[in-house]
Amino acid sequence: MTKYQCKIEVRGSRIEDRGGAPLSIVDFPSSILGLLLAGLISACLADPATTSAQTSTPIQDKSPVPFSIPNTPSNPKSESTKENAPAGFTAGLGTSPSGSDVRVLPIDLPTTLRLVDANNPTIALARERLNEAYAILRRAQVLLLPNLQTGPAYVRHDGLLQTSSGLIISPSKWNFFEGGGASLSVETSEALFAPRISRRLLDAETGAALGVTNNVQLNAASRYLDLLAAYGALAINAETLANVQQATGMAEQAEKAKLGKTAADANRLRTELELRRQERIDLEGKAAVASAQLAQLLLADATADLRPTDPAIVPISLVAADTSLDDLVATGLMNRPELAESRALVSAALARWQQARTAPLLPRLEVDYLAGEFGGGLHDETQRFGGRGDGLAQAVWTLHNLGAGDIALARVRRSQYNQSNLHVREVEAQVAAEIATAAKSVRTRQRTLRRAQEAVRQAEKAWPIVYKTTFNATFRGVGAAQRFEALELLWAERDLDQARRQYLTEVIEYNRAQFQLYWALGQPPIESLGQATSLPVKTHVLPPEKAKN
Repeated sequence: MTKYQCKIEVRGSRIEDRGGAPLSIVDFPSSILGLLLAGLISACLADPATTSAQTSTPIQDKSPVPFSIPNTPSNPKSESTKENAPAGFTAGLGTSPSGSDVRVLPIDLPTTLRLVDANNPTIALARERLNEAYAILRRAQVLLLPNLQTGPAYVRHDGLLQTSSGLIISPSKWNFFEGGGASLSVETSEALFAPRISRRLLDAETGAALGVTNNVQLNAASRYLDLLAAYGALAINAETLANVQQATGMAEQAEKAKLGKTAADANRLRTELELRRQERIDLEGKAAVASAQLAQLLLADATADLRPTDPAIVPISLVAADTSLDDLVATGLMNRPELAESRALVSAALARWQQARTAPLLPRLEVDYLAGEFGGGLHDETQRFGGRGDGLAQAVWTLHNLGAGDIALARVRRSQYNQSNLHVREVEAQVAAEIATAAKSVRTRQRTLRRAQEAVRQAEKAWPIVYKTTFNATFRGVGAAQRFEALELLWAERDLDQARRQYLTEVIEYNRAQFQLYWALGQPPIESLGQATSLPVKTHVLPPEKAKN
């Protein structure tokens, strides 16, 4: 961090004015000296972002990071679709279904979290408020420094005046003053307590900025999971469409051979085929919506389609599910930035209350000194010019509204202090509830994962058996046994589709609960990437051909 040091040294000389009165002035004219001092002090104190405080480090301004393709070497000379094509299980989807003018941009979770941390305006706004709090602290720390002022003044009077003895006279006079000096008018209580209050408010803004950053990062991770779920559902739909097309082909063959159990068997499967095609269009629309919502957080191109590059969809673990709830709650109460913000506001409220109680006992200090060249005369004549210096120093104690106003203000500050303490308890209860909710959700989702896997395994076994049995019964049966049964195929196809979709939902929601628990413990989601481990599963979430990509 760059530090600026400023040393000002002014050497004066002692001269006498025309009347023989000694006057100490500097070698430079007072107006130039005042401007010089003001410029030097401003240079020392101007930039709060380059100063340090006792509590934390100011957040520097971050320029938006351009959207980049993850895990793909940059090549500015080529913008072909092949180079920008997503990898992973979405690699075979081709161009965007929304139109040929819609670009497809690959994205993954690490890139999502890095981009949202660098580009999101909500995070940038919170960090800028922190810079404002730094500036307020610096201003509070210099309250005891005097103001520097300089400039000329001309006064002209013509007409009647009353003297101190009561006589009415009619003078015509004028005077001119050119000089400068220092002045200070400050409440002692403000000078003593304002830095302490500002420092506590800076701590509060630090906690608020961290809280906003964590919240936006969690939101980005959740939006990415929504995008992943949408494309996972498209992969499942592709398998379902292939199964229905196979069953429809068999039904049409049976219809031509007049081997159907009813005349509506082929119609049922054609209906199912069209419904699945309609479902695919709906899923493509959901993927487009999820892409636009994620792009909003990343400040990416909202007109482009973001596609995940994950090779597969797997459950991940960020926090061990068997960790004691008491330990989790204790960790969250120590680490959550929202609690740090609330506790800092309690300290600020306490300082304000103490200031209100002691303010009537502390004076307001007023110190002024002006020096320069002064002269004037009667009518339009100049009588005399010379040096002049005027000083004032006083301390003033004030009881507002005979002291009743000060008592009322102290009671207001005490009430605000009590309110801030109650707010801390409110936030503590909220944090504990968020941790418990997320932890219990993780445990519940972990148990349902096993059931969902078993359902997919059974459905995967049932579909080929039903298909083969139906084919053999229809085309290899003898006599009356030759009958095509559409309902068995429909049930097997729908069971497999439902089992896969439910398994996908359980994995996505388990991962979402893991991120929520990690966030509830006060950890930034962007820091979870190095700690994430995949849970071992016996069944792939996506259909086998997609899981291999």
